[in-house]
Amino acid sequence: MMVSYKTGNADRTLLGAVLILVLLGIIIVFSASSFRAVEKYGDPAQFLKLHLFKVGLGLVFLFWVSRMDYHRLRWMTPLMFIVVVGLLSGVLLMPRFHGTHRWMTLFGFRFQPSEFMKAVVVFYSAAVFANKKRMDALQGEGLSIHAVVLFLTAGLVFLEPDLGTAMVIVFLVFSMFFLAGVAWRSLAKMVSATVFLVSVGMVLFPYQRKRVVDFFGSVVGSVPPSYQVKQSFIGLARGGILGVGFAEGKQKLYFLPEPFSDFILASLGEELGFVGIVVVFGLLGIILWRGVRIALRAPDRYGYLLAGGITTMILISALVNAGVVVHLLPTTGLPFPFLSYGGSSLFVLLAVVGVLLNISRQGVPSYKDFTSERGRKDWWEE
Repeated sequence: MMVSYKTGNADRTLLGAVLILVLLGIIIVFSASSFRAVEKYGDPAQFLKLHLFKVGLGLVFLFWVSRMDYHRLRWMTPLMFIVVVGLLSGVLLMPRFHGTHRWMTLFGFRFQPSEFMKAVVVFYSAAVFANKKRMDALQGEGLSIHAVVLFLTAGLVFLEPDLGTAMVIVFLVFSMFFLAGVAWRSLAKMVSATVFLVSVGMVLFPYQRKRVVDFFGSVVGSVPPSYQVKQSFIGLARGGILGVGFAEGKQKLYFLPEPFSDFILASLGEELGFVGIVVVFGLLGIILWRGVRIALRAPDRYGYLLAGGITTMILISALVNAGVVVHLLPTTGLPFPFLSYGGSSLFVLLAVVGVLLNISRQGVPSYKDFTSERGRKDWWEE
């Protein structure tokens, strides 16, 4: 019996949750950036205008990708991988911007290749692990080759230096291998190799080592928390349950660094309080629920891996950013999904949500219908 696929019905609940988060981000970006925009440009809406342009561009790609059959990404993946690896290598030769080599400028647009690499890791892994014969051959040396290739991309990001994004890529690699059904023994070996490589990196790069050492020192109380973390705590504490009110926050007045990008969650917590934070994570919970649902109802293994990987990418990025804001993780330059000001991350996230929506268009009507044929031949590509 063949499974009947639905077509033309994108997951509106997922789309609604994403759009609400984007709208909330627009509101907080305007509030948190207006003071600095006046100081720098004489226009309180300058950063808002730039952000709206990037949001608009991202939404165009979201709706375009949602209409494009996600299977077309399969043949595009090798080219995307080569291009992004080339950009990651080239960005290391670029002049430093804010003390790092994370940014590249092409045709007047500044972007971060590492943000694109997160999506490419998902596409690459899904393409490799969707095929049964190839998967069966990847239980030995073949698996190691792909693991090394993916970890080298994380290494390029680490060299920028960008420890936060590098670790997100590493977590994504583990997640994709886990979703593909790689044996626990192989995953354990990868964890051991990762710990060893991170240790070597800490020795070779004093900047990264100092950041990690200072973080653990502040956790045990031997050194004070960083300035950013202190100001983040102050903002969250001022917000309380209901917040001080929209546009009434004080931390954006040059107290909190990056109040509308990396630490936008602290700005939101100050003005909208604990309730605002709960709303944000409630919306993320909806995205997680719908992403898992789309993965479980995907018409084939490739769609399942893509949907699972994209959902994981969004969740990991949010948790790492939130962990930094509340001092559970070392300070990184990772933006909060859909909320933070910026182009590269927002563009990539909206584009991959378009992929999720396209998979949902082609999914089976119900998980029950699907599980009855989970072992059918066409689930695994031959």
